[in-house]
Amino acid sequence: MKRKNFTENSMNLFHFLCEDYGYLDPVHSFSQQPNRVITSDSFKYLNDSVDRLVVIINAYHPIDYGFQVMLYRPSISTLYSEGVMVYYVLKEDQDINQTFLTDASQFVRDNYDSVLLGNDWINST
Repeated sequence: MKRKNFTENSMNLFHFLCEDYGYLDPVHSFSQQPNRVITSDSFKYLNDSVDRLVVIINAYHPIDYGFQVMLYRPSISTLYSEGVMVYYVLKEDQDINQTFLTDASQFVRDNYDSVLLGNDWINST
């Protein structure tokens, strides 16, 4: 149920990236253990014209952190270690309905408009 709520809510709440900022429809992927248990889902929103990639991740595995919003400049790197985490919710702080996603999407929209448009970048130092 948590995974279903995450995928549905993420698609709806982060659709503003496509509508308002010209990002491509997200590419959904997931990680799975050999026993077929899904350990994480991610949605990647790309806008080549402004050199930005937004990755929405939720990890369900007991040793993972949980929800994250990561920003990248793909022309430089898309390595996880080189992205900038702009929002997170620890796995143990999430509710089954994933209501934190509303706050996350609004936070990204309110605080990273210029970055999403490609006008600025985040000083990560």
